[in-house]
Amino acid sequence: MKINRVLALIYYDILVFSRAKWRVMEIFYFPITTVVMWGLFSAYMKSFAFEAGLIVLVLNIFWNFAVVAQSNTNMQLMDDSWSGSIKQLLISGIKESEYIVARIISTTFISIALLFVLLAISFYMFDVRIIFEEFGVTSLLLFSTLTASVAMSVLIAAFIITAGKEYGFLSWSLLQIFILLSAPFYPVSLFPGWLQPVAAVMPYTATFQGARSLVLSGTVDMNALWLGMAISAAYLAVSFPVYFYAFRRARKTGYLVKLGS
Repeated sequence: MKINRVLALIYYDILVFSRAKWRVMEIFYFPITTVVMWGLFSAYMKSFAFEAGLIVLVLNIFWNFAVVAQSNTNMQLMDDSWSGSIKQLLISGIKESEYIVARIISTTFISIALLFVLLAISFYMFDVRIIFEEFGVTSLLLFSTLTASVAMSVLIAAFIITAGKEYGFLSWSLLQIFILLSAPFYPVSLFPGWLQPVAAVMPYTATFQGARSLVLSGTVDMNALWLGMAISAAYLAVSFPVYFYAFRRARKTGYLVKLGS
């Protein structure tokens, strides 16, 4: 993997992103308005059950950060597919590792920029202080979220490359079921008994559990958090071999040509 080709592709992504006004609107508009809406709900709920509203607000920050950190990478793949530019990129000598790493890096920059905006809104508009007062723990939760989202983006990319661009809708839809099974607003114990072991190994379960605990008690079970980070790391470790296998298989079978046609 050559760093100059990775940097060139990151620069290309930044140019494309800056010129695609609908992408800028989609990535920032919906998360920001969602957090503002739930922030207002949190302010309204102060007289009833303040913690409930605050939990929803904080978890929406993590949720939107997770979605953007995953979906933008996969949407870049679909943009290349729909425009046919993936052929040009591959002909130029870009390797499969350079292709995905560049997209992950550019998406990480975008998702972190969004995160700063959401955190600023939560602090200055709604006086959410706990995530800043325990910023060390918050940083670990966010890092676990980012790791899981990167892993999901790589796995989804592998699936799209294997199955074809008609499955491009998974770029923005597949993560939803993983978040549902990660129990964002409720404990895993609410799931049926047979589903609880599945939820326990979902990539975001420990993050959401930790965020709820942080809001309610100001503390987080660090053992559960480290386990959650290990699960996220395991997803990441599995995702790249799967992606490389899918990419090379698609190259041999001609699926990459179909992906860009």
